[in-house]
Amino acid sequence: MAKPPRNISPKQGDLFQRLESPSLEAANAADLDIGPELLGAVHAALREARGWGLSRERIVDRMNIALPELDRAITARQAYSWTAQSKEYHELPARYLPALCWALGSELPLRVLANALGYDLVDRRDAVALRLGQLSITRAQLTREERTLREQLGG
Repeated sequence: MAKPPRNISPKQGDLFQRLESPSLEAANAADLDIGPELLGAVHAALREARGWGLSRERIVDRMNIALPELDRAITARQAYSWTAQSKEYHELPARYLPALCWALGSELPLRVLANALGYDLVDRRDAVALRLGQLSITRAQLTREERTLREQLGG
């Protein structure tokens, strides 16, 4: 189906043509190929978990506990294929990443994802401290506003 013609003034460029241009998209696209960084973070988290005495089999068991709705349980063989560099097309499915992080007790893989998008991870304690600071600022602003209004009323 052909697009209907657009009435464009010779003085005005075609905005839609520029927006549809692949070069514009490519120029603004971020490099989000995080495969090596994500794999490195998973390997680092695995090493750390092994240092605490968690075997891969135990990690897989913990992942299955965290994913009770799966039709088939994750196997140790699957986990090995997700982390083996020689397995070119066996990557960790994104839906399993939170369970893996929980099983490993590590946020390193999630941190790689967040950093790629320009975000930082904040734990609950940091979030509570941030909210407390915001409330303190709001309270100070309200106190200042109340004082100004009282002065305007003459008392």
